[in-house]
Amino acid sequence: MAKEAAHIIENLRTQLNRSQYEAVTATEGPVLVIAGAGSGKTRVIEYRSLYLVQKGIDPGSILLLTFTRRSAREMIERAARNDPRCSKIDGGTFHSFASKILRIYSRSLGLSNSFTIYDEGDAEEAIRRCCNKMGYDQDKEFPRKNELKNVFSLCVNKGMEVDDAVLKTYVDYEDRLGEIKTVQKEYARYKLRNNCVDYDDLLVYLRAVLGIDEVRERLSSRYRYIMVDEFQDTNGVQADIVRLLAVRHNNVMVVGDDAQSIYGFRGANHLNILRFPGEFEGCRVIRLQENYRSTQSILDVGNAVLNNMTHKFEKRLVSATGSIGEKPVVSRFDDVYEEAAWVARKVLTLKSEGIAMREAAVLFRTAFTSMPLQAELVKRGIRFKLFGGRKFYEMANVRDVVSYLRLVANPADELAWHRVLMLLPGIGARTVERLLELIIHYSSLADIIDKVFAPFCAGQKNSEVFSSFKRLLQAISGPSAAPSRQVELVMEHYGPIMEAKYKKDPQRARELAMLAQMARRYNTLKDFLADVAVDPDKDVKDDDAEFLTLSTVHSAKGLEWGRVFLIGLVDGVFPSSRSFDDGDGNDIEEEKRLFYVALTRAKEELALSFYVKKGANERSKGKLCRFLDPANVKKTFESRVVEPAARPARRWTR
Repeated sequence: MAKEAAHIIENLRTQLNRSQYEAVTATEGPVLVIAGAGSGKTRVIEYRSLYLVQKGIDPGSILLLTFTRRSAREMIERAARNDPRCSKIDGGTFHSFASKILRIYSRSLGLSNSFTIYDEGDAEEAIRRCCNKMGYDQDKEFPRKNELKNVFSLCVNKGMEVDDAVLKTYVDYEDRLGEIKTVQKEYARYKLRNNCVDYDDLLVYLRAVLGIDEVRERLSSRYRYIMVDEFQDTNGVQADIVRLLAVRHNNVMVVGDDAQSIYGFRGANHLNILRFPGEFEGCRVIRLQENYRSTQSILDVGNAVLNNMTHKFEKRLVSATGSIGEKPVVSRFDDVYEEAAWVARKVLTLKSEGIAMREAAVLFRTAFTSMPLQAELVKRGIRFKLFGGRKFYEMANVRDVVSYLRLVANPADELAWHRVLMLLPGIGARTVERLLELIIHYSSLADIIDKVFAPFCAGQKNSEVFSSFKRLLQAISGPSAAPSRQVELVMEHYGPIMEAKYKKDPQRARELAMLAQMARRYNTLKDFLADVAVDPDKDVKDDDAEFLTLSTVHSAKGLEWGRVFLIGLVDGVFPSSRSFDDGDGNDIEEEKRLFYVALTRAKEELALSFYVKKGANERSKGKLCRFLDPANVKKTFESRVVEPAARPARRWTR
């Protein structure tokens, strides 16, 4: 075994460049890895995991924190191919790790370990119910449930007071600050009464648990080697969690790119990665600057944007492939419709040349920007898929089915009861509220079935409806029922309801079939529901048919394509006009980083475009994105005017 370990470790020198090797073998003390776009950060984490285990470190003492469960799983699985012991590394998202730890220590915070995790939809519904209770639902001037949730989340993720959060996001509600604070307090009490937590609570409660000396010492002793991916996307609470977990040893490596910090609107703090070396004494900073994705000509545009950033780590990306490639081209169009038509024609040309559609993507600042292009693609019969919309776990029919299962896991979950009862045919809101008042008096599902629903099954107007519902609850709460069988039973009951609700939409049935397929991978309902709630990055698998990717830049982060079109580069569109009035300049800087992320998705060809008119009824001239204006950026691309298809193109000189 020792010889095999020595052989694997020696081979790392041939698999990694010098900076990567330095990062992989830096095992003791704090380390910050600044991983430029396409520089192989995933490989660094994978091989560092392997290196630690090969050096004799107990894999159970290694903790890998990421922002998607999938990324953690993939890195650990890759390392395990070289050493099966790596599969025992503890890895997952901040939220899934918090869920696991809180199941053990939740009682110290006043929660039982059977708490339910609210997803975003659940949290908004709970807030709505709190508003109803206090009589705010009738007031048309009062914030909507999603707006309130955004304010409360901003308070947690950015450490803001309600007053500041409202003024930053919904200034029109300034005169309702008192009521908003009242709702916030009631929402907190509501969650405790129902033994439920939302995503933000998971992190806040984990930090609180780590504030207990005994717990902190125990967890810090257990996890002696900590790695964090995408550290530039952490918020203040997550940064505190990392610091507290590393308190005994400081053996923490964070990997990220300050230039790709683009989730400030979710609470990510760009300063976390910039401050890391100062907060951990003796921190080593290692820069990964060799890019394995793009040609040098594409990287030159990215480097020019990097040079114009403020508050950054200095770096310059160099193509490891040695390919120079053609300069990116910026094209100007008369209007947004000409831009859309040109992109569609170029896509058809790529297709005729035998280039797979999966190797091309059209990126934009917001999905709204892509609407003319979507219409053009439909007209020309070009298959595409839009990324950035609602995801699988957010589909109403999927949420309906999951709500039935949540009743089995946590009979105190009032939101699940409300959602399910409102689905029952012929059952109105008053009856539902009456049932909820009865349900809260019982702690077990068996008691609720026998003492609440049994009386409604005899001689009542809707007795058959309640009888069917009662039989379902008894069937899915059986001790031997597997998650896949529970989903199947719920689908049988829910099928007629879904047909009536969605007019027999076949897509809804396919979505539930996917949910049933997912459930087959789990042995316990608790694990299944935890993943559905905590890990919302599961996507519905596509078939093998080719499609063009249309994506917001936020949704494209971490991905790459051979040919990328970046459209709508009009000042006020990209960057967003919302960033113009930012007093401290943080918003416009984040827009600049978002632009950098967009540029560095392209491997071989990058086409940039903007339009002079935003639409047929808008006469104002559109100006080129300000991030392309500085002289040093202009040198890195070609520019041209593209005429309508019937007329020849002419060169554009500014």
